[in-house]
Amino acid sequence: MTTTAETVPDPTTAHLRPLPPTAIAPVRLAGIGHYFPGEPITNAHFEQLDALGIDDAWIRENTGIVSRHWPADEKERAVEMAARAVDDALSAAGLGPDDIDLVIGTTSTTRPRTNPSSATNNYMDISLPLQKQVGLRHATCFDVTSVACAGFMYGTATAAAMLPALGMRNALVVCAENPRPILNFDYRYSALFGAGAAAAVWSADTAERGLLDVALHADGSYFDAFDIDENDKMLMRGREVGAVGPKLLSHVGREILERNSLTVDDIDWFVPHQGNLNMINQVCRTLEIPREKLLTNIQERGNTSSVSIPSCLSENLRAGKIRSGDLVATIGIGRGFSWGAMLLRIP
Repeated sequence: MTTTAETVPDPTTAHLRPLPPTAIAPVRLAGIGHYFPGEPITNAHFEQLDALGIDDAWIRENTGIVSRHWPADEKERAVEMAARAVDDALSAAGLGPDDIDLVIGTTSTTRPRTNPSSATNNYMDISLPLQKQVGLRHATCFDVTSVACAGFMYGTATAAAMLPALGMRNALVVCAENPRPILNFDYRYSALFGAGAAAAVWSADTAERGLLDVALHADGSYFDAFDIDENDKMLMRGREVGAVGPKLLSHVGREILERNSLTVDDIDWFVPHQGNLNMINQVCRTLEIPREKLLTNIQERGNTSSVSIPSCLSENLRAGKIRSGDLVATIGIGRGFSWGAMLLRIP
């Protein structure tokens, strides 16, 4: 049965089972980087598409988005953008390609044939062609797929578990999205999505525990809220996402605070998934997060799916807004639905 907004159960009273705080071995965020391609694509681009019937004012009111980025040509795809973000992250960490033992890639927008991950790869994966392009020759590589916008959190949790278990030192979690080739410009939600890449270096550390907690959940009842149509284009059931998303994000945000005996006052910065500014504001009202603790980049970058949380972290670290010692909480939701939260202390 296809779920609708009217049939959505309240996730706070449904099957969610509280989880204990995570017993994460000490890992820290050693460096993070980001990349956005091309010049900003303003909302004027969509005003020219008569079938949509929208303008700049409508897009701002319904999404909060002013502009987004797309690659200028087909030579730049997910892997090429990811390579730029990896260079940025390695530089921030003071490491080189030979220092990386593990690469976990994640993307929700690559497709065989219609949107291959690089100019030379017809598959959907990004980690293996990225390994070749950047020279990450000592790394074990694989992709975390299907969780879409939650990919950074799922990839980070996987890296944090594998580093100590396999005696590895440094892991790259790499997110890259190139949505334009799979957007259906008959639907207004095509105005939401932007391209870009972000990469984070997580390092095993015997003393400093930077990643404090990760909470992950999934409910396959909503697997068809994001789908692929018969032409390999993106299909999003926005009413369902809008009905369920804020409840799940609010629930997991409250969960990660309560199980670590924290309040909103203890957190320096909240970095939510940059899916829609109205959804972000709804979650902030529910959790009583003050505007001055909220970080966003959706206004200038659009919804960049898995890239949204790490790119927002990276941009604000680079700008000096997030500082060493700050306590950051992230919350995100992706296909499935798959959703979660992370708590980290900036080194």
